[in-house]
Amino acid sequence: MGSDNCFETVDDYAVRIIKHKARQLVGRYGLTFFDREDLEQELMIDLLQRMRHFNPAKAKKTTFIARIVERHIATILEARHAQCRDWRLCRVSLNTPYENEKGDTWELIDRVDNEGVLRPCQHDTREIEINNLRMDVKRVLDTLPEDLRDLCERLRESNMAEIARETGVPRTTLYDKLTRIREAFRKAGLDDCF
Repeated sequence: MGSDNCFETVDDYAVRIIKHKARQLVGRYGLTFFDREDLEQELMIDLLQRMRHFNPAKAKKTTFIARIVERHIATILEARHAQCRDWRLCRVSLNTPYENEKGDTWELIDRVDNEGVLRPCQHDTREIEINNLRMDVKRVLDTLPEDLRDLCERLRESNMAEIARETGVPRTTLYDKLTRIREAFRKAGLDDCF
């Protein structure tokens, strides 16, 4: 499924590289499929503003376009990692619905006082702890390389012998990967989770 952005009067190479780079960013750095069109537009606007600085004596046009796009992507990612808006620090939405043992539902925003401090009720603390643990595990999993995340997903359904048969990877290699996964959880203070 492509984006609806239409860049008819723009260089074909620029359109291709911008669409390609935006697709690469989706699923990383907290960017979703729904951010793709915005990314494409932002990259195109930046490129069009900088094209007046293009000097054919210094570089090819394709090289100039690629560098401008790559540098603006670096700027976008640097802004996303700034401490005040780092997407990795957002653990849960204030509108996440919760349910207690009695069947009552509530949102975190209902428990925030005037100073922005979360005031859990007695019977809701266990649910908050479970949700926090779930988010901590997800945060660790998000930092793992793709092959280790894949192994974690497979371990939810199968044992090491089955995974070795399915993937053709020796069990010793899988156990080495498992050691790396456990180390990542240990460093995050989640020794008991894996």
